[in-house]
Amino acid sequence: MSRERRLRRALLQAAVATALLGLAGTLLLAGIGLSQSSLAIPQAAIEAFAVATLVGGLLAATGAIALAWWLARTVAHAWTADLDPVVQMTRRMAQGDFGQPVPVRADDELGELAYALNAAAASLQALERERATFLAGVAHDLRTPLAALQGNLEAMLDGTLAPDPQRLAVLQGEVSRLTRMVEDILTLGSARAGALPLDRRPADLVALTRRLVERFEPLVAARGLDLRLEAPEAPVEVIADSDRLDQAFTNLLANAVTYTTAGGRIDVRVTGGAEPTWSVADSGPGIPAELVPHATEPFVRGDAARGRQAGAGLGLAIADMWIRAHGGRMAIDGSAGTRVTVTLPGSGEAGGPPG
Repeated sequence: MSRERRLRRALLQAAVATALLGLAGTLLLAGIGLSQSSLAIPQAAIEAFAVATLVGGLLAATGAIALAWWLARTVAHAWTADLDPVVQMTRRMAQGDFGQPVPVRADDELGELAYALNAAAASLQALERERATFLAGVAHDLRTPLAALQGNLEAMLDGTLAPDPQRLAVLQGEVSRLTRMVEDILTLGSARAGALPLDRRPADLVALTRRLVERFEPLVAARGLDLRLEAPEAPVEVIADSDRLDQAFTNLLANAVTYTTAGGRIDVRVTGGAEPTWSVADSGPGIPAELVPHATEPFVRGDAARGRQAGAGLGLAIADMWIRAHGGRMAIDGSAGTRVTVTLPGSGEAGGPPG
């Protein structure tokens, strides 16, 4: 039985019970009044009064029941009519359709329910778009190296190409690229699911950055770039997982090296204070303004501005994920070259992922 019919029945039953109790009370009071009357009332008058009282009570009860039935039907229909769109939307959401919001018709509990359902549908729709984009990016970036491997191996098998060391080294490079991509995808998925906890300990941001710059110096020299580090002599302490921070900063510095042309300059800077900062700025072509808000989404790359580059577009996404996990924030400015600034909680703050 529908909620409307149950509500209508309950209201009607309450009205009938009230009308019958009122009728019984009227007859009882009339009988008591006549029995205690000291006046000599003719029997015919008493009978006429009793009949009139009974008829009047029945008419009043019938009118009350009819009015209650109409009110029950109207109220029940009006109440359930507002629930109908909510029910329909939940059914559509169960089938994966999040594009038709519920109209918010009233400023009451049902209005709050409709508003909350619309917000949930919008969030699910955004997650669905992100999932579709993620899968499309994975498929696109895996297809290219796999096609290269397949084509070269088939040519070697049928004798068209000789398996010389130089060609095998190229294939090994494609395998390494695939391995890194799969590891990045697994890391991103596991961290988003909360499956990679942080091992927080006191860490020196200056020492961590110096080691990072030293690792990149051979690559920077080979590409003809000028890499400079500006950091205080005193340690800058943070409570962090050094390995995860190193991974985030490595991705950011690797991006700067990748997109800076020969003769360009890269500046890495560390500052202390209540909220220590770490930044890397390059003299590359920058990031289009319309792309900056989406730069940390997986598989987003500024190909038009920076040229087609190798990589899966996961570096900034993973870096942003680890920075936010530490309770920090990352700001990107792509107007003149690209500058990425990371702000972290100081050593006196617990830090943690945003709520």
